[in-house]
Amino acid sequence: MKGLTALGIALVATAAALAGGCRREGCVGGDDGNCQPPSACAPLSFSCDGTAGKLSVGTLGDDSPRPATGPKAMGTTGDIVLENGLVRVVLDDPAHAQNLSPSGGTILDFAPVSSGAAGDQTNAIFQAAGVLPRDAVVYETRIYDHHTGQRISDEYVFAVFRGHLAGDSRVTVVTRYELRACEPGVRVSTDLYNGAPDANTLFLADGFFWGDNTMAPFAAGQGLGFRAPEIDLLHLDRAWREWPLVAARSQAPPDVAYAVVPCDRSLAAGFTGTTLTAVGVPLAPVLPGDGIHYERFIVATPGPGIAPAVGVALFVRSKLHGEPVPVEVTGRIVASGQRVEADSGRAASLLIYEPALGPDPDDPARRTPWSEAVPDADGIFRVTLPPRRSYRAQPFAFGLPAAPPTSFSVGEGSADLGDITIPAAARLTVTVRAQPGSAGQQKLYAELVLIRVTPFTGSPPSMYGLYPGCDPMLGPPHGGSGAACNRMITDTGMFKLLVPPGSYFVYATRGPFATLDRREITVQAGEEKHLDMLVELLPGLLPDDAVSADLHVHGAASYDSAIPDQDRVASFLAAGIDVVVATDHDVITTYANALTQATQPIVIIPGVEQTPNILWFAVPGEDFPKTLGHFNFWPLEPDALLPRHGALWDELREPGELMDDAERMFSDADRDGIRQLNHPFGGTKLGRDTGFLRAIGYDPRTPITPGAGFAADVLLRSPAGGKHNIDWDVQEVMTGASRADWLRYRALWFSLLSQGFLRAGAANSDSHSLALERVGYPRNVVFGVRKGMVDVKSFDDHVRRGHMIGTNGPILEVAIESPGKSYSPGIHKDDWITPVAGAALSVSVRAAPWIPVDEIRIFVNGALAMPPIDISATFKAAAHLGSQIPAVKLALIPLDKILPSKDGRLLKDSWIVVEAGLKQATPPDVDDDGLPDLPDADVEGRPSDDGAPRFDLEAIAPGVWPVAFSNPFIIDVDGDGWRAPGLP
Repeated sequence: MKGLTALGIALVATAAALAGGCRREGCVGGDDGNCQPPSACAPLSFSCDGTAGKLSVGTLGDDSPRPATGPKAMGTTGDIVLENGLVRVVLDDPAHAQNLSPSGGTILDFAPVSSGAAGDQTNAIFQAAGVLPRDAVVYETRIYDHHTGQRISDEYVFAVFRGHLAGDSRVTVVTRYELRACEPGVRVSTDLYNGAPDANTLFLADGFFWGDNTMAPFAAGQGLGFRAPEIDLLHLDRAWREWPLVAARSQAPPDVAYAVVPCDRSLAAGFTGTTLTAVGVPLAPVLPGDGIHYERFIVATPGPGIAPAVGVALFVRSKLHGEPVPVEVTGRIVASGQRVEADSGRAASLLIYEPALGPDPDDPARRTPWSEAVPDADGIFRVTLPPRRSYRAQPFAFGLPAAPPTSFSVGEGSADLGDITIPAAARLTVTVRAQPGSAGQQKLYAELVLIRVTPFTGSPPSMYGLYPGCDPMLGPPHGGSGAACNRMITDTGMFKLLVPPGSYFVYATRGPFATLDRREITVQAGEEKHLDMLVELLPGLLPDDAVSADLHVHGAASYDSAIPDQDRVASFLAAGIDVVVATDHDVITTYANALTQATQPIVIIPGVEQTPNILWFAVPGEDFPKTLGHFNFWPLEPDALLPRHGALWDELREPGELMDDAERMFSDADRDGIRQLNHPFGGTKLGRDTGFLRAIGYDPRTPITPGAGFAADVLLRSPAGGKHNIDWDVQEVMTGASRADWLRYRALWFSLLSQGFLRAGAANSDSHSLALERVGYPRNVVFGVRKGMVDVKSFDDHVRRGHMIGTNGPILEVAIESPGKSYSPGIHKDDWITPVAGAALSVSVRAAPWIPVDEIRIFVNGALAMPPIDISATFKAAAHLGSQIPAVKLALIPLDKILPSKDGRLLKDSWIVVEAGLKQATPPDVDDDGLPDLPDADVEGRPSDDGAPRFDLEAIAPGVWPVAFSNPFIIDVDGDGWRAPGLP
């Protein structure tokens, strides 16, 4: 609230600018049900011939082929499709709420279609008049050209949506989408009318929901380009800018670029970031009876790079705003005199900018970027720029400046810059084999990782300042298997890649249950080098009656993931995963098309991660409302005829309601399904809480009893009369590589167990990419299931009951041995254990030789039952890159030595959890929130010594702290029903 007030004060002077946008034609004077905003961008015209001149409009039926292709294509029955020979626009039905929008009426899919070009890369483009839920536009009705059976015009097709602001139905909004022949974009016109009795400060804009990782947004403006101010909802004015155009480019196939240009004003206003870009009119007071009119042209072009979309945007500006006709600048990038391999911009690209005035013309904070150019297969680039200006072209290769910038000026006509020379890349080919001495190379899923021997000093490689941290950067961090960050995936055992000259450790890996091969190489510019590498599976490491499973992953259907599905499935297989639960955000997916091409068996269980994005839930003491975390549900049945492929809309709902909704989604084969709480104390993204327990401020030291506090009451609430908000089946104890998060999530799990809320503990990667989160690190080893014989219902039952360990490397097997019987961990009543005299705990640990292990820890009722048991000698003695599995089996530990007892008699019901891994003490709770706080200095990065235990693991899975944990043994001492021990 405070941020909006500050923003209104800071920008109130822009009210005068609104005068040019407030008009009485169209619907700015109110929506009578028949008005329409005028056709946008009236002076604009394009010319073309052939198929680009065709036009069509219609709605999708159950039998209609899905019109949009590409990773983000979500058009379904009832949605409107506008198409010419260049682009295809899918507008979702008002009843189809998506992502941040509480209704349809948005651009759901938008793809270039010319020349067989690629598909949709948009998540959503929607309208809003501010950043709070009340400011979103809710559309309720629609009309579209041809819906009566007659075309209104031969010049265009259109659709009109009518609605209002979510927080005030008296503020009406009408938006018209119009597509004309020969145009590589859609004209959009919106009228807002303030029918309320009070003035309102509004910002009418389109929200481009990039979702973090799919697209790289670009704003033409001083100090901008691919850089952008940080967005803080409390201080939104600090990120506020005005621009002539905004664009964005994809990071992974298909190569698509988008741009938006204001039509009825010279500059658009808003903020931009990798999650969300808002482009619209300046924020200003809107008096009762007054309105806002906003026109824009939104472009979609095939890539690579943003140059094609920026070129169209500049042409539009010349037509609409009297600016000089832009000029085409061409040239060629050569590498040491040879043709450069374009490689979608990995090995060569140009950032084009106007230099800053003063002593440092290349200062990123003061220069004005205009475009990016990616060369074609012959090294030739083309970029369109405003004329009569001076520019610099900065060559980039592998995320770093590749040569000094080239200065040039352009007049009124086209210009040729000739050759721009950069150093040649090296070429590396690698063959990975599954067994020594194999005569022929068989198909093999494997991963290749490069680490610079001497870490890079200075500004790290990045994508023009975005997504730093890859060393080397062989491709965009969120890219596909062609090269993402510093790694590649293959399904053939063969790798061919371009690398910058330097010295590297080259790793071949097939996951933590196989050997690891490492070579050290130095490559010079233009040099070619070949490596033969060997990675063998380690038989006996994974038990015969167990499968490796990751229960939380993301592919291209997720709004914050760019990795193509084919590469996603290959990454599962390269990591040695047997079972994957597909949990894309708010859409049910199966990876079915990619699975048909897989050459190794894998089971994909369709599911969903319900991911609320609309801020709505009030928490005492918080400035902004909250979203209530993320939950996974599976197994589900995808249905392409339904919005979100059958996933229910999850906004404005408490977790108990989502769990009730899941009952309607679970497949007939498993009506009991799994409900999983994800990253319970996860952070916030643009004000949206990813962790439910963090959102409500739960302190694990607080009893979950009625009246114990706000958070406890929320957890115990049954919001719809069915499931309670605490009724999840499984909780993530480890999510991704963060050691600090693991210790926090473990504290919550231990608290729940001690209070009698028995939940299975899981370990999942939450992987969205090849590089930034590593699939299978961590993962679950689910017992009672054999590879190649996975029955989903039985698998889910074992997961629900906690018949599994979580691990990012070590294999931990535990049992309670009682005379005549052996018990495994589990939380179901049938798994509870009433031990007899002589019962003892059995613990064994083994790991691949490159996975370090130091100790075994035994927890009883949340506290260490005895000092950690040092087993490091066995694991340190193993040859790191060898194939001998280090293993330790402890002598049996009598239960009366670890459980509360007296004179050998157990005193009370308890629970036991066992861990094995590197040394890890529980850190103190510095900020007194009930959660352990790991000091920054204790979150270790890459060791400097290549003989350090974590050196190789850190290369494969950065940040991973090796540990495995069991699910709990539930000890019912007297056999009269288990009673929770309670909080300490």
